[in-house]
Amino acid sequence: SSGINAEYGDVKIGDDDLERVIMKLYDDVTPRTAANFRTLCTGEQKTKELNLHYLNSIFHRVIVDFMIQGGDITRMDGTGGYSIYGPQFDDENFEKIHDRPFLLSMANRGANTNSSQFFITTAPAPHLDGKHVVFGEVVRGQSAIREIERTQCQEDKPVVSCWVAGCGILDSLPEPVEDEIYADYPKDCTLDISKATKVLEAAQMMKDIGNRLFKNQEWSRAKHKYLKAIRYLENDGYESDNECRALLTTCQLNLAQCLNTLSQYKEAMRYCNKVLDKDPNSVKSLFRRAKAKEGLQEYDQAVADYKAALALGEDKGVRAALSRAEHMNKRQRTKDRQAYARMFK
Repeated sequence: SSGINAEYGDVKIGDDDLERVIMKLYDDVTPRTAANFRTLCTGEQKTKELNLHYLNSIFHRVIVDFMIQGGDITRMDGTGGYSIYGPQFDDENFEKIHDRPFLLSMANRGANTNSSQFFITTAPAPHLDGKHVVFGEVVRGQSAIREIERTQCQEDKPVVSCWVAGCGILDSLPEPVEDEIYADYPKDCTLDISKATKVLEAAQMMKDIGNRLFKNQEWSRAKHKYLKAIRYLENDGYESDNECRALLTTCQLNLAQCLNTLSQYKEAMRYCNKVLDKDPNSVKSLFRRAKAKEGLQEYDQAVADYKAALALGEDKGVRAALSRAEHMNKRQRTKDRQAYARMFK
């Protein structure tokens, strides 16, 4: 397949940025279908009447272990779509088959009804061979596809909008940098991660990049690196050891801090609890869980966690946080009392 250029999509779930998705189209096998997709990425044929552009379109249909579907540029619900050749165009050929995840294929309503709608496989889908035209593949940012695949859905439609915030063409496919040599999900990884030493090396790199992003206040990107490291450390294709378990705890704690900074307090608590299940005397976990509880305005519970942390050793930072939480707790109780008093006048 041609390596001249690559198409990209910057996808978000709500306001949360996902990894950039970079795709390579099979120009040599399906030139007409590839040209349609590429032109819809650039929006160069957009007119006042016809929004021939994937920008701001959504993934309206998501099925785990099958595919994510998008590209309805006219109705956004799967009933619309339009191609650069007119409302519909013919199936180009069925040379490429649906034999693995991360393939780009055209959605249709039967033979020769291609428009702008497409799907990306998340598993092999042989039952679609000979019916849908495979015209490209995702070469980077597979994690974004997996994140969308795992987003909460109601009747196959994402509850929080998964949308294209940017799309277009890159002159060339950027070389993989740093941890990009490892697929975002261990099950998609082509490198050897069958031994603890290999997993440790990979996860350590991901954690270090996460720390660097965290220091640069790029919280959302840092979060995804910590999550990636955790996926590798928790994957069951290798025999874990003490070093891997220690690194897992570090990543869970760093992630909790990151989630607190992003005001994702419930998720932060979840990761603190994972650490506390293994080590009830983890001061960092107690401290970060208390912070999350403050964020959720559960001040009495925050106070309890700060006190538990202090019982394990005196610390100025914890002491200051405790008195702040006690102050907020008192204020909230006074407010609650006043509210009750008004109810019973």
